[in-house]
Amino acid sequence: MRRWAAAMSILLVLGACASGEEPEAIDVDAGAEPEVSAFGPEEISFGEALAQIRGHHDAATELYDGGDTDLALVHAGHPIDEILASVSSELEEHAPEQADELSQVLDEVRTLISDGATKREIAAATERAAEVTFAAEQQVVGADAATPAYTGSIVAALLGTTAHEYEEAVAGGDGISLLEEYQDGYAFLAEAKDLYGSILDEVEAASKEEAEEIDEAFDELDAAFPALEAPENPLPAEPVEESASLIGHELEETVDAQLLESSDPEEVVDNIEALLDELIEAYRDGDAEAAGELAAEAYLENYEVIEAGVIEAAPEVNEELEPLLGADLRAEISDGAPVEDIEAMVDRAEELLEEALDALEEAH
Repeated sequence: MRRWAAAMSILLVLGACASGEEPEAIDVDAGAEPEVSAFGPEEISFGEALAQIRGHHDAATELYDGGDTDLALVHAGHPIDEILASVSSELEEHAPEQADELSQVLDEVRTLISDGATKREIAAATERAAEVTFAAEQQVVGADAATPAYTGSIVAALLGTTAHEYEEAVAGGDGISLLEEYQDGYAFLAEAKDLYGSILDEVEAASKEEAEEIDEAFDELDAAFPALEAPENPLPAEPVEESASLIGHELEETVDAQLLESSDPEEVVDNIEALLDELIEAYRDGDAEAAGELAAEAYLENYEVIEAGVIEAAPEVNEELEPLLGADLRAEISDGAPVEDIEAMVDRAEELLEEALDALEEAH
């Protein structure tokens, strides 16, 4: 809550600077009808990605404090390797200098952990990174970033991802088979709870009963994620998904949160293949930066939507496809690989996507 309060101060100051006026206090009438918001799925996805950065950093800090530098580095690296490209492309349109600042502060966190810095130094760096993410959100989303409707939308989206990560973690059917995914879910749940605390008063003002149902659902999620260490007897994925979904729908009812719709796997695969085609054209034209951003979009905003289903229906396909789309393709682009190598990787990714789609259709 302290971090959220600090972030809200940043949003007010930035808003005032943009208008040239002093920030004014806002009198919120909890009983008033909510205004129609200007934000949509793109802004929600952007805000969720920034929230994931904060979650990864919290996990990295907790692991580092507990003496696990290796896993701390993994979680400090995820914001750079998996998220930065997609959010930077949005920031470049609104505030290029802030895109640079975000990149620098993310590098700083990982470097400090790698160099064995003090816990205090790392905590200060992650706090600076959190401030940058909230400021970036203001630049892209604008005034809506400070509304309960937007915050509720981010909470709902983040919990959907939490459930997705948990489903991946237990997909093997024998305890927690993917520790990193479980820890991602743990971190995202903690961030969602932090954000939810900032709109609790508005939720309770709208409906005490629904606020109590949300609290119970959070208790269920806490039971699934008791600590960063994997539980010996994890819950099945279904109640986790149900609890996350319930909270999203209650936030929709109480603060007018917008829920991201689930996508048809065939449409998702079509989107990925279209992005990969654009990627090839950009790389042939010498625009490696654009190609990297397209690769990030194909993975983060598309493949991750169906990944849990692919793990269940065709785990051997996902075992090759996930690293190919998730990191390998972007790494080769960043290293300036020959065009024919990138083309070969894209061809293989598209072959695997078709295999994944066939398996998903057979499973249903």
